[in-house]
Amino acid sequence: MLFPSRSALLPALVLLCLSVQPVYSLPAVDVKPPPLSEKDFGSQIGIDFSKTPEYRKETEKAIDDAYGACKQFLKDKQAGRARGIPAVVSDLDETLIDNRPHFVANPKFSWPAFEAWIKKAEAPLLPKTAEFLSWARKNGFAIFFVTGRREGLRADTIANLIKRQVAYDGLLMRKEGDKGGAESVKVPLRQEVEKMGFTIVVNIGDQWSDLAGGHAVDCEKLPNKIYLVE
Repeated sequence: MLFPSRSALLPALVLLCLSVQPVYSLPAVDVKPPPLSEKDFGSQIGIDFSKTPEYRKETEKAIDDAYGACKQFLKDKQAGRARGIPAVVSDLDETLIDNRPHFVANPKFSWPAFEAWIKKAEAPLLPKTAEFLSWARKNGFAIFFVTGRREGLRADTIANLIKRQVAYDGLLMRKEGDKGGAESVKVPLRQEVEKMGFTIVVNIGDQWSDLAGGHAVDCEKLPNKIYLVE
Protein backbone atom coordinates (compact mmCIF):
# COMPACT_ATOMS: atom_id res chain seq x y z
CA MET A 1 0.00 0.00 0.00
CA LEU A 2 1.02 3.64 -0.30
CA PHE A 3 2.43 5.32 2.77
CA PRO A 4 2.93 8.99 3.61
CA SER A 5 6.20 10.00 5.25
CA ARG A 6 5.10 9.16 8.77
CA SER A 7 4.60 5.47 7.98
CA ALA A 8 6.96 2.66 8.89
CA LEU A 9 9.94 2.43 6.59
CA LEU A 10 10.74 -0.42 4.29
CA PRO A 11 13.25 -2.75 5.98
CA ALA A 12 16.74 -2.96 4.53
CA LEU A 13 16.83 -5.77 1.98
CA VAL A 14 19.27 -7.45 -0.30
CA LEU A 15 17.23 -8.21 -3.40
CA LEU A 16 18.29 -10.70 -6.05
CA CYS A 17 16.68 -10.21 -9.47
CA LEU A 18 16.98 -13.32 -11.59
CA SER A 19 14.85 -14.78 -14.31
CA VAL A 20 13.49 -18.20 -13.42
CA GLN A 21 13.60 -19.04 -17.11
CA PRO A 22 16.58 -21.34 -17.81
CA VAL A 23 16.76 -20.25 -21.46
CA TYR A 24 18.33 -16.87 -20.75
CA SER A 25 19.96 -15.05 -17.90
CA LEU A 26 22.31 -12.16 -17.33
CA PRO A 27 24.57 -11.86 -14.29
CA ALA A 28 22.57 -11.48 -11.10
CA VAL A 29 21.81 -7.94 -10.00
CA ASP A 30 22.01 -7.26 -6.25
CA VAL A 31 19.63 -4.43 -5.43
CA LYS A 32 20.66 -2.99 -2.10
CA PRO A 33 18.50 -0.20 -0.70
CA PRO A 34 20.43 2.63 0.95
CA PRO A 35 19.70 3.53 4.56
CA LEU A 36 16.22 5.05 4.70
CA SER A 37 15.04 7.75 7.09
CA GLU A 38 11.46 8.95 7.57
CA LYS A 39 12.59 12.57 7.40
CA ASP A 40 13.68 12.02 3.79
CA PHE A 41 10.14 11.31 2.53
CA GLY A 42 6.98 13.36 2.14
CA SER A 43 4.94 15.11 -0.51
CA GLN A 44 6.81 18.42 -0.46
CA ILE A 45 10.20 16.78 -0.01
CA GLY A 46 9.49 14.52 -2.96
CA ILE A 47 8.19 17.30 -5.19
CA ASP A 48 11.25 19.43 -4.43
CA PHE A 49 13.60 16.49 -5.01
CA SER A 50 12.00 15.79 -8.39
CA LYS A 51 13.22 19.19 -9.57
CA THR A 52 16.88 18.54 -8.72
CA PRO A 53 19.82 17.43 -10.89
CA GLU A 54 20.19 14.37 -8.65
CA TYR A 55 16.66 13.22 -9.51
CA ARG A 56 17.34 13.68 -13.22
CA LYS A 57 20.65 11.85 -12.94
CA GLU A 58 19.11 8.87 -11.12
CA THR A 59 16.27 8.71 -13.63
CA GLU A 60 18.57 8.85 -16.63
CA LYS A 61 20.86 6.17 -15.16
CA ALA A 62 17.98 3.76 -14.53
CA ILE A 63 16.47 4.29 -17.97
CA ASP A 64 19.85 4.03 -19.72
CA ASP A 65 20.51 0.74 -17.94
CA ALA A 66 17.07 -0.53 -18.94
CA TYR A 67 17.84 0.23 -22.58
CA GLY A 68 21.18 -1.53 -22.15
CA ALA A 69 19.63 -4.71 -20.77
CA CYS A 70 17.12 -4.85 -23.62
CA LYS A 71 19.77 -4.23 -26.27
CA GLN A 72 21.96 -6.93 -24.75
CA PHE A 73 19.08 -9.40 -24.93
CA LEU A 74 18.52 -8.56 -28.61
CA LYS A 75 22.22 -9.08 -29.35
CA ASP A 76 22.26 -12.38 -27.49
CA LYS A 77 19.13 -13.55 -29.27
CA GLN A 78 20.61 -12.70 -32.66
CA ALA A 79 23.74 -14.66 -31.70
CA GLY A 80 21.68 -17.64 -30.57
CA ARG A 81 22.54 -17.20 -26.90
CA ALA A 82 18.99 -16.24 -25.91
CA ARG A 83 15.54 -17.40 -26.89
CA GLY A 84 12.02 -16.89 -25.71
CA ILE A 85 9.62 -13.98 -25.89
CA PRO A 86 11.07 -10.93 -24.11
CA ALA A 87 9.00 -8.66 -21.91
CA VAL A 88 9.40 -5.53 -19.83
CA VAL A 89 7.45 -5.22 -16.58
CA SER A 90 6.78 -1.70 -15.35
CA ASP A 91 5.10 -0.26 -12.30
CA LEU A 92 2.67 2.60 -12.95
CA ASP A 93 2.54 5.27 -10.23
CA GLU A 94 5.68 7.42 -10.15
CA THR A 95 7.27 5.04 -12.66
CA LEU A 96 5.20 5.82 -15.75
CA ILE A 97 2.27 7.81 -14.38
CA ASP A 98 3.19 11.15 -12.80
CA ASN A 99 0.99 11.94 -9.81
CA ARG A 100 2.81 15.08 -8.76
CA PRO A 101 -0.11 17.36 -9.72
CA HIS A 102 -2.23 15.50 -7.17
CA PHE A 103 0.37 15.63 -4.42
CA VAL A 104 0.97 19.35 -4.95
CA ALA A 105 -2.74 19.95 -4.37
CA ASN A 106 -3.03 17.31 -1.60
CA PRO A 107 0.20 17.24 0.42
CA LYS A 108 -1.35 15.14 3.19
CA PHE A 109 -1.85 11.63 1.85
CA SER A 110 -5.41 10.30 1.74
CA TRP A 111 -6.49 7.11 -0.02
CA PRO A 112 -9.97 8.46 -0.93
CA ALA A 113 -8.41 11.61 -2.40
CA PHE A 114 -5.81 9.60 -4.29
CA GLU A 115 -8.41 7.25 -5.75
CA ALA A 116 -10.56 10.23 -6.73
CA TRP A 117 -7.52 11.53 -8.63
CA ILE A 118 -7.03 8.15 -10.35
CA LYS A 119 -10.70 8.19 -11.43
CA LYS A 120 -10.16 11.50 -13.22
CA ALA A 121 -7.76 9.64 -15.57
CA GLU A 122 -5.89 12.87 -16.23
CA ALA A 123 -2.39 12.11 -14.90
CA PRO A 124 0.52 12.97 -17.19
CA LEU A 125 3.36 10.58 -17.96
CA LEU A 126 6.98 10.58 -16.92
CA PRO A 127 8.54 11.09 -20.36
CA LYS A 128 11.75 9.09 -19.95
CA THR A 129 9.88 5.95 -18.94
CA ALA A 130 7.23 6.48 -21.62
CA GLU A 131 9.90 6.81 -24.30
CA PHE A 132 11.70 3.67 -23.10
CA LEU A 133 8.54 1.56 -23.02
CA SER A 134 7.54 2.77 -26.49
CA TRP A 135 11.01 1.90 -27.82
CA ALA A 136 10.96 -1.52 -26.15
CA ARG A 137 7.58 -2.44 -27.61
CA LYS A 138 8.62 -1.34 -31.11
CA ASN A 139 11.70 -3.56 -30.75
CA GLY A 140 9.82 -6.73 -29.89
CA PHE A 141 9.35 -6.57 -26.12
CA ALA A 142 5.90 -7.17 -24.67
CA ILE A 143 4.95 -4.51 -22.12
CA PHE A 144 3.19 -5.52 -18.92
CA PHE A 145 2.13 -3.14 -16.18
CA VAL A 146 2.21 -4.67 -12.70
CA THR A 147 0.60 -2.27 -10.27
CA GLY A 148 -0.60 -2.14 -6.68
CA ARG A 149 -3.75 -0.35 -7.84
CA ARG A 150 -6.83 -2.43 -7.06
CA GLU A 151 -8.93 -4.10 -9.74
CA GLY A 152 -11.81 -1.68 -9.16
CA LEU A 153 -9.64 1.04 -10.71
CA ARG A 154 -8.94 -0.89 -13.91
CA ALA A 155 -11.27 1.08 -16.19
CA ASP A 156 -9.99 4.42 -14.89
CA THR A 157 -6.37 3.30 -15.25
CA ILE A 158 -6.94 2.12 -18.82
CA ALA A 159 -8.70 5.39 -19.62
CA ASN A 160 -5.64 7.32 -18.44
CA LEU A 161 -3.29 5.12 -20.50
CA ILE A 162 -5.48 5.55 -23.59
CA LYS A 163 -5.60 9.30 -23.09
CA ARG A 164 -1.79 9.37 -23.01
CA GLN A 165 -1.55 7.00 -26.00
CA VAL A 166 0.33 4.29 -24.12
CA ALA A 167 0.56 0.98 -25.99
CA TYR A 168 0.94 -2.12 -23.84
CA ASP A 169 0.10 -5.83 -23.73
CA GLY A 170 -1.18 -6.51 -20.23
CA LEU A 171 -2.32 -4.78 -17.04
CA LEU A 172 -2.02 -6.87 -13.87
CA MET A 173 -3.57 -5.40 -10.72
CA ARG A 174 -4.11 -6.06 -7.03
CA LYS A 175 -7.18 -8.18 -6.31
CA GLU A 176 -10.02 -6.45 -4.52
CA GLY A 177 -9.68 -6.95 -0.77
CA ASP A 178 -6.01 -7.93 -0.93
CA LYS A 179 -4.27 -5.99 1.88
CA GLY A 180 -0.88 -7.64 1.45
CA GLY A 181 2.39 -5.83 1.00
CA ALA A 182 3.66 -4.88 -2.44
CA GLU A 183 6.04 -7.81 -2.72
CA SER A 184 3.34 -10.36 -1.90
CA VAL A 185 1.16 -8.82 -4.60
CA LYS A 186 3.68 -8.19 -7.34
CA VAL A 187 5.82 -11.33 -7.28
CA PRO A 188 2.86 -13.62 -8.17
CA LEU A 189 1.85 -11.18 -10.91
CA ARG A 190 5.33 -11.35 -12.45
CA GLN A 191 5.10 -15.12 -12.20
CA GLU A 192 1.87 -14.91 -14.19
CA VAL A 193 3.76 -13.12 -16.95
CA GLU A 194 6.39 -15.85 -16.96
CA LYS A 195 3.75 -18.59 -17.05
CA MET A 196 2.47 -17.07 -20.27
CA GLY A 197 5.87 -17.85 -21.77
CA PHE A 198 7.63 -14.50 -21.44
CA THR A 199 11.12 -13.78 -20.14
CA ILE A 200 11.07 -10.58 -18.10
CA VAL A 201 14.22 -8.84 -19.28
CA VAL A 202 13.63 -5.61 -17.33
CA ASN A 203 11.53 -4.92 -14.24
CA ILE A 204 11.33 -1.19 -13.52
CA GLY A 205 9.73 0.63 -10.60
CA ASP A 206 10.10 3.55 -8.21
CA GLN A 207 10.02 1.47 -4.98
CA TRP A 208 12.38 -1.15 -3.64
CA SER A 209 9.32 -3.34 -3.10
CA ASP A 210 8.64 -3.20 -6.86
CA LEU A 211 11.88 -5.10 -7.38
CA ALA A 212 11.75 -7.54 -4.46
CA GLY A 213 11.34 -11.26 -5.03
CA GLY A 214 13.12 -11.71 -8.34
CA HIS A 215 11.49 -12.98 -11.53
CA ALA A 216 13.37 -10.56 -13.77
CA VAL A 217 16.76 -10.53 -15.43
CA ASP A 218 17.43 -6.84 -14.78
CA CYS A 219 15.87 -4.54 -12.14
CA GLU A 220 15.88 -0.75 -12.37
CA LYS A 221 14.93 1.63 -9.53
CA LEU A 222 13.60 5.10 -10.37
CA PRO A 223 13.82 7.85 -7.73
CA ASN A 224 10.79 8.78 -5.63
CA LYS A 225 10.80 10.58 -2.27
CA ILE A 226 7.11 11.42 -2.19
CA TYR A 227 6.14 8.19 -0.42
CA LEU A 228 7.22 4.64 0.37
CA VAL A 229 5.45 1.43 -0.54
CA GLU A 230 5.97 -1.43 1.89
